[in-house]
Amino acid sequence: MLFVPFRGSLFDPARVPDIPSVTCPPYDVINEAAERRYRASAEHNMVRLLLGGPGDPTYQDAARLLSTWRGDGTLRTDPDPRFYLYRMRYLDETGTEHVAGGIIGALALLPLGDQILPHEETMPKTKADRLSVLSATRANLDLIIALTPSVDFAGLLTAADPPRLSFEIEGVHHSLFDITDPETTSVISNAVEAHPVAIADGHHRYTTGLAYQDLQEGPGPWDSIMTFLVPAQGSGLTIGPTHRVFPSASIDVSQLSDRFTVEPCDLTPPTRPGTIVLVPGPGHQSGPMKLTAHPDQLALLPAPWQKASPAVGRELLYPLIEVDEGQAAYFADAEEALQAGGEHPDGTVALMATVSEQAISAATESGLRFPQKSTFFVPKPRSGLVIRSFEDGS
Repeated sequence: MLFVPFRGSLFDPARVPDIPSVTCPPYDVINEAAERRYRASAEHNMVRLLLGGPGDPTYQDAARLLSTWRGDGTLRTDPDPRFYLYRMRYLDETGTEHVAGGIIGALALLPLGDQILPHEETMPKTKADRLSVLSATRANLDLIIALTPSVDFAGLLTAADPPRLSFEIEGVHHSLFDITDPETTSVISNAVEAHPVAIADGHHRYTTGLAYQDLQEGPGPWDSIMTFLVPAQGSGLTIGPTHRVFPSASIDVSQLSDRFTVEPCDLTPPTRPGTIVLVPGPGHQSGPMKLTAHPDQLALLPAPWQKASPAVGRELLYPLIEVDEGQAAYFADAEEALQAGGEHPDGTVALMATVSEQAISAATESGLRFPQKSTFFVPKPRSGLVIRSFEDGS
């Protein structure tokens, strides 16, 4: 089956009364300041497993710590496989309330293509680090997010019992429910089985899982990965852009005009899909400019890429300013990107527009991948709600 229940390990409230304090966001959105804050918040905070420590590059200390928590009852494994209904309630930037809901289960690790569809490229360095933590801990410590187009799936996101966990942290209310009824779990698995699943967030963790799977001698729990599966349309999640900061760039406005309509603008991300706001560093003689690709230039790109700023940047802009994705630093927050860009007088900031759900669906269905870090889904599921250990055989 493509998506099945598993035996999760959860923090025991009797041993860890303050569950919110031991959770944290996924590894790839934790900066140094946040890491220090999470480490100080609780001795059992998940950041100690996800990021190890400065003297633990192979995550052996993290693996021993996980083993200790499992052995002393800090983490307790559920007796039977189950799905976990997970909801996140939050307000967006306009103050509108949203509820993002889906099912946490074990998604089959299959070659990317027919049943599992990617929408972004990945970075080798990140995959190597995630392989180290997976090899050492032999556990899925945080969630990937995947999308199912099943029209029946949204109707299955209901709970008969009160939540097992319910708390608010960092502006988001999180609720976790058990789904243990065999008939219900079977209906969920069957609804997902009939359609390809698209990875929304967690491409590096998925491809790392495939790499780890290749190292094993036979079938086992490493043939699946813990996944938060949500409806492809109406997930309740908000998609934001990921901006780029390049430490060095060559900017010639007349050359840019060959491919783009160049307009002066303010320091805010663009709203029109496919456009880019370029903010040259103080060493350049140009101010911020909005770049809109000429129609004949856009026509050179596949249709889904035409409405994705990162793809337009990679294909049409970066060759002109002599940069590539391997040189970029990535920021979901535009103000943080602009601040970082100010440290590179000869560089530039590329503020991106949001990629829509429709563009993501069109790209995955046609087998296209956007550049790495094209999308940023919020809110982020909390790491530490559920852990899936290979030692539990599920």
